[in-house]
Amino acid sequence: MDMLSTIKGSYFEEVFPKGWDIERIKKCVSNNPASYGEKQPFWNPDFAPVPCENLEEFGVYMGHEIAMQIKLTKEAGQELILILPVGPMGMYKWVVYFLKQWNIDCKHVHGFNMDEWSDEKGNTLPASDPAAFQNAMENALYGPLGELSVPESQRNFATKENLPLYAEKIALLKSKGAKQVLIYGIG
Repeated sequence: MDMLSTIKGSYFEEVFPKGWDIERIKKCVSNNPASYGEKQPFWNPDFAPVPCENLEEFGVYMGHEIAMQIKLTKEAGQELILILPVGPMGMYKWVVYFLKQWNIDCKHVHGFNMDEWSDEKGNTLPASDPAAFQNAMENALYGPLGELSVPESQRNFATKENLPLYAEKIALLKSKGAKQVLIYGIG
């Protein structure tokens, strides 16, 4: 028994993303964990895993990479689309650290949060709720950046009203030459 054999007729069938190819996803993640660093045929030719000893080290590496993308696009005069997870959160303190050290502002950055807690009707938690992902991002990234932060009008959160507009907003930015960077979360 597995998810594919039990999804038909279940409640999950109604909310399951229609475009997902579970068999393909299973194939991508079916490798033995011990072989995680071995090049796979579906990887981008330039992709190379960077092993980390622990989550803290991962946070430093990811924080540096995110900050570097912000810096490089700023220097190139290019808009940047950042699609961001809520977690692991440790990387955001390093984004803040590096951007403050380099004195790089985020006026060219457009942040798109991946997700948010919601009920079955898509109603999300209020932004001020301590459990809200928007609250987490404001406290971990946008707030600590201070004057260097992403303008509020360019912070996109996955609310019932805004999430349906993501594709259009991102397409418009890309049509104007924006670079898109997607950071996957752990989970």
